[in-house]
Amino acid sequence: MFRDEGYDNDTLEDEEEAIMSSAIPSKVDPLDFVYTNIPDTTHILKLDANCKHCKAKKIVSETDGFCCRNGQIELKQPEPIPELMRLWSSMDADSRHFRENIRFFNG
Repeated sequence: MFRDEGYDNDTLEDEEEAIMSSAIPSKVDPLDFVYTNIPDTTHILKLDANCKHCKAKKIVSETDGFCCRNGQIELKQPEPIPELMRLWSSMDADSRHFRENIRFFNG
């Protein structure tokens, strides 16, 4: 902004402040729009009896055999890797380093 001889610095600052204060409402929450439609309750699926073949948890609308085709499919349970079990359960320096940096190793 150019400075004219007739204007004072204080006058310019007062005018700019008046313009800024009139352009921005002082009591408007910018996140108000985000939080206006939050539901009061949540929907939780009702559980049914576990599968008699694989013992998987089921919900009410799930059909029989959905998880394991009535016992036709059997998932193999992997054997735990001894070195990983040691790193997870031991208290030595390597194990502590592994647990402290688990996100790095997982990546």
